[in-house]
Amino acid sequence: MIRVNRSKSTRSWVSDYYSNPKVVEELFKYGRGRWIAIEGDSKKRVFVRYDRKKAPLRFKEASDISRILKDFWFVNPRSFYGSVNKYLRVSKNSDLEDISNIISSTPTWDVDNAVENWRETLRVCRMIANELEKEKIVKSVYLKWSGRGCHIHISEKAFSEKLLKTNHPLDIAFAVVEYIIRKIKPKLTDFESNLKIENKIDLKRVFTLPLSLHRMLDYSCVCFKPDEIESFDLSWANPESFRHKSVYNDFEVGEADELAEKALSTVGGYFNRVVPMPQSGVKKKVEETPRLGRFQVMALLQAARCFLLTSDIEKSKSFGLNRAIFYAWAKRRGAEVKKPPSRKGIVKPHEKPIEEEKNIFHLGNEAAYLSEDGWLAIGNTKQTPQDYDNQIAKRISGVIPYEEAWRRALEYLKKFPQEVLLDQQKFFNQVYKPVRDSFIETVYKKETGNRKLHWET
Repeated sequence: MIRVNRSKSTRSWVSDYYSNPKVVEELFKYGRGRWIAIEGDSKKRVFVRYDRKKAPLRFKEASDISRILKDFWFVNPRSFYGSVNKYLRVSKNSDLEDISNIISSTPTWDVDNAVENWRETLRVCRMIANELEKEKIVKSVYLKWSGRGCHIHISEKAFSEKLLKTNHPLDIAFAVVEYIIRKIKPKLTDFESNLKIENKIDLKRVFTLPLSLHRMLDYSCVCFKPDEIESFDLSWANPESFRHKSVYNDFEVGEADELAEKALSTVGGYFNRVVPMPQSGVKKKVEETPRLGRFQVMALLQAARCFLLTSDIEKSKSFGLNRAIFYAWAKRRGAEVKKPPSRKGIVKPHEKPIEEEKNIFHLGNEAAYLSEDGWLAIGNTKQTPQDYDNQIAKRISGVIPYEEAWRRALEYLKKFPQEVLLDQQKFFNQVYKPVRDSFIETVYKKETGNRKLHWET
């Protein structure tokens, strides 16, 4: 393991490292157009993805790197990450929820291992590179030593416009990564360590940016080509004398199209995965349409409703879970449930639809209590975005891909006039009730087609 010779404090040393013009240039060039995240240097992991105004972190210009380091000095920033996706816009939270805003996705294999087993890690990287070479993908492949392990990437520019016109970038990246993993997985049984290689491609996945420091180890994230795998040495990642090339700029348009088409037909995409065929000799069960519980459907639709009216994804998750709990509780206890005072009459679209009074959140003519830190609450229990992810998103993902369910929910709600979303009873009776037992058949599987939307965000 590399031991950096420091005469300064860790914070000062890290600050000096990120003052290196080459480091700044590489972080900016690779991170531009991606959703940025930073991680602090502490025993408890501190991960920051939003600025002080709750907007997504991004690089508009190279000076943003020093600005982010200064703005978040209190978490002792050490590592920079960038999303697997590149976006047309990264200015507000809704940009990250709009999958049509994704212009490309970078296929990435994450080989994770103990740093002392780095030679074994590189053997797996060679296996992946060889499989890609068999698929005639050479020029567009590059590697990043991430600190404990290694990332193998295909340039997102290796896919042609023709392919991208008919397939979502995230579908392509997911399918390609999964296809190659399935190819090499039988060979991984030869390794004795706890080496892991997983398909981590998802909507909000981030990976270490080139020349970022590792979050704990004194290594720079250096890039190199497959023909350098056998000559790679950990000394290349020494922050004081790193050996790094901007090889992510190497690509051949269309080089990975054939593999992508093969992978999509075999694996399926991120949003529409192909279920593996049943093993021979196993009696195939009669296919049944999977179902979502009413609780999950209510939470999903309420969260989507709040998001369309507020564009605040975190508050919307809290609201969605809160309303699902409230209605479930109300059904069981009826008049025993204490409700905050709601607005009388119908709130019109030109009026202010969202208000926060002290301890009360209004959405149209519906009201709910707030905790002291601003999340929706029932009694002494608040509903946080993390609670929504654990209780709603994860359970939906066990049946259908959550991000696709979210997108379809937004499209479904946009069919209704805004007055309906602002009215508690109309929303329940006209939006939720008709699909509460048939969300997958009525909303998720329904072709979106070309239809008139009553209003847009």
